[in-house]
Amino acid sequence: MLARGRYKAGQNVIKVDDAYYATVVGSFEIRERGVIAVRALKGPYMPKKGDKVIGAVIDVSMGSWSVDIRSPYVATLPASRFSSRINPTLEDIRNYLNVGDYVYCEIAEFDRFHSPVLDASISKEFGPVKKGVVIPVEPTRVPRIIGKKGSMLQLLNKELNVKLVVAQNGYVWIPSDDASKYKLVIEVIRKIETEAHLPGLTDRIEKFLKTVTLNKDSDTTDKQI
Repeated sequence: MLARGRYKAGQNVIKVDDAYYATVVGSFEIRERGVIAVRALKGPYMPKKGDKVIGAVIDVSMGSWSVDIRSPYVATLPASRFSSRINPTLEDIRNYLNVGDYVYCEIAEFDRFHSPVLDASISKEFGPVKKGVVIPVEPTRVPRIIGKKGSMLQLLNKELNVKLVVAQNGYVWIPSDDASKYKLVIEVIRKIETEAHLPGLTDRIEKFLKTVTLNKDSDTTDKQI
């Protein structure tokens, strides 16, 4: 039991009489307007219309790609919704995306009767992942990596001098050709994942970032000398 009294059941919480219970193992919090919610420690990604996701192409047909979005459902990206204009009757769409390639897009359609339909044509930010690296994270940790109103993501981008793309389905894209950044970014992301259920996460990550960037600057100075 989480609590009794005048609250509202939020994510992963049910109400029985006047008591509130968690439906998953996770961290408990009381949000605005008395909403009780539990952040699951682990769990699959469940698609939602409007989510920005990164997926891996697992199959190609004449007019669409089948995309693994780390969900119980395989998504479809029609050629008509690709980031470039394609005529599947005249072109081989594998020239644009092939099996094993990653693509960044939005979930345009999804309900319990139909598999997710993706769209990469609605914004210039979407399309094939052509540079950098993509690392998997627990989908349940994504809100903590982004932070309230994007605070954690802003902190990471500023201190690490990168422009990370965090997809709702549990992928972090480091769109940089600077391989020296990969190890540090991955180290920080893993730290957030490990400590996501603990209070004061942002402050700890900020201190950690200042320590590692300071050490990096010190190493650079030593090499110059």
